[in-house]
Amino acid sequence: MPRIPRVSGLKALPLNLAPSSASPARPSFAAARAISTTCVARGKNTEWVRGKLWKGEAPGPEDPYTQRPEPEESSNLPEEALEYQPHPDRTPAQILASRLTLPPKRTEATPESQLKSSDPTYVPATDAEGLEEISTITTWWDQPGHWGAESEFDAFGSVAKVADKEIVEVYLRRAVVELLALQESGVFADWATKKWNEGDRSALDSTLAVEIQVQDGKASLNGDASSLSQGLTAELEEVDTPERVTLDEAKELVKAWDPAWKSIALDEQAKFAVRKRLYQLTGNLVPDAKLAAATTVKHILTLAAKEPKPQKLTQLLSRRDDLQRLSNVKVHSRKIRAIEKETVVGRWKVIEEELKKRGLPVTGTAGLSKNKERDWITGKA
Repeated sequence: MPRIPRVSGLKALPLNLAPSSASPARPSFAAARAISTTCVARGKNTEWVRGKLWKGEAPGPEDPYTQRPEPEESSNLPEEALEYQPHPDRTPAQILASRLTLPPKRTEATPESQLKSSDPTYVPATDAEGLEEISTITTWWDQPGHWGAESEFDAFGSVAKVADKEIVEVYLRRAVVELLALQESGVFADWATKKWNEGDRSALDSTLAVEIQVQDGKASLNGDASSLSQGLTAELEEVDTPERVTLDEAKELVKAWDPAWKSIALDEQAKFAVRKRLYQLTGNLVPDAKLAAATTVKHILTLAAKEPKPQKLTQLLSRRDDLQRLSNVKVHSRKIRAIEKETVVGRWKVIEEELKKRGLPVTGTAGLSKNKERDWITGKA
C-alpha cells in the first residue's frame, strides 16, 4: 500500500507588516474604503430607479439603509391589557339602529369630597324635596314615549279564534268566493301572497250573497266579480274588529247552500291563498304538512274546523256563582300540598325553624329510607 512520503516541516513565513516597497503607489484596503464614493453613486442609482418605478412622488425614504423610521413606542403590558376597554358598549347593533327609547345606563355619582373641591358653594341636601323621581326599569316600557304604536306587534291572523264548525264554514266560503273573484278579474297572481282587505260586516254579507256554480268540476261566480276584487285590492283600512257571524246565523246559511261547492278542486297556489285568508278571518291556521294532502275545499274545512278541547272541572266550577259566594270553599287548578297549606295559615316558618334546630331535613328525606326504624330492628344498619 503506497504511503504519502513524509513532508518536511513547513518553514515559518516572514511576517512583514510594512507595505512592500515594490508597489508604493498602491493604497491599503482601509485607505481605499475611506476614499470610496460608492454611497454617492448608489444614491444616484436609487433615485433613477425610483423615478422609473413611480411616476409621482415615491413613498418611503430615499435611502432605507440610512433613513430608518423612528421605532414605535413599546409597552411591557400584555395584549389583553392594551385591548381592554373600561366600559365596552355591548348593545346589539339592531337595537341601536331601532327607534326604541332605551333605558339610561348606570352612572355613578360624584363623591361629596370631589364636589366640595370643585364647587366651594356646594351644600349637601338634607331632604328629598326638589329631587327628580326616577322610575324603575320594570315600568320603563309602560311610560309614554318609550314604546310607540309603530313598535307594537300587528298580527296577521285574527286574535279571537273561531271554534264552531259552522262559523268556520261560513268564512271558508267567503275565502273561496274571493279567490274565484280574483281569478276571474285576472289579478290573482299579483295578490296571491298579499294581505286582502277584511272590510266590515256589510262586505261579508255582500260576498256571501254571490252564488257559486260548479259544472264539470269547474267553479264560477254568478255575480259581479269585479266589485269584489276591487274591494279586496283596495287600500287597507284600519278598522276595529268587524262584527262576527253568530252560531245561529251560520247554521241557517250553511243549510241554504248547495254542498257541491265543497268539492271544488284547488291547486297549490289556490290552497295557499285560501289557507291564508281563512287564517286572517278566523285565526285557525292549517299546518303546511296537512295542507299538502288536501285537494278540495272539504279537506281544508276538515282540517280548519277542530273540535274544542273539553273544559276542565276547575273551569266549570269557577263559573258557578254559588261556589264563589261560599267563604270556606276555594277552587284550585291543582292539588294543594301540605307546605302550601301551612304557609297560608302562617305555621310554616315555625315548623321550618324547629326542623332546623333538630337537624332534620326541611324538605325531602335527606337520603334516608322511609323504614329506618325497621332497619334498626332487623340489624341491617
